[in-house]
Amino acid sequence: MKSRRPSITARTGARHRVSVSREADAAREALDWAQEHRGKPVRGFTPSAGRAAARIAKPLAKQFGTAANELSGHWKEIVGEKLAQWSQPEKFQGGAAGSTLVITARGPAAALIEAQSARILDRVAQYTGRRPARLRILQGSLAPAPGRRAPRITRVVKVVEGPALPQDPKARLSALLNRWESEITAREGDWPGPGPTRT
Repeated sequence: MKSRRPSITARTGARHRVSVSREADAAREALDWAQEHRGKPVRGFTPSAGRAAARIAKPLAKQFGTAANELSGHWKEIVGEKLAQWSQPEKFQGGAAGSTLVITARGPAAALIEAQSARILDRVAQYTGRRPARLRILQGSLAPAPGRRAPRITRVVKVVEGPALPQDPKARLSALLNRWESEITAREGDWPGPGPTRT
């Protein structure tokens, strides 16, 4: 027996007197319709979000390769301990000519990394399975490692009140330079070479 949708009268309420048998038929008809159009049953368990993410991420990792943040865990072995202090991998950029590894380096370390780029690219290939086509080196400051705070530098600076400075501009400059020289000598020791003498 095929169920049909309940009539308008059964859904909105009777506008005229309906017999009891018709009301029972209408209720049965409404129940049949609801069971036929019911959604899927509720699952007994909730699927794991980690499994779903892994199903998506694994094929993408095979297709696009390793991320630069995975490379940063092995950065000391790739570039050496000294250069690892002065540089860090940022990201891989893809292009028509192949991927490019972008590295941030502080100051003169950029020139050292550029000089060792072939060796670094070979080492990156050992860890990732693919050799980037080239390196792109950006000079700038390095971001602090995640989870680590930059060490607080607490330095006590003693301000020594010296004699009053003369009013004459040349004498004042000479007195300030002499005071500055004596502070540097006290802090760092004597300079071995001959220095200019100020009068």
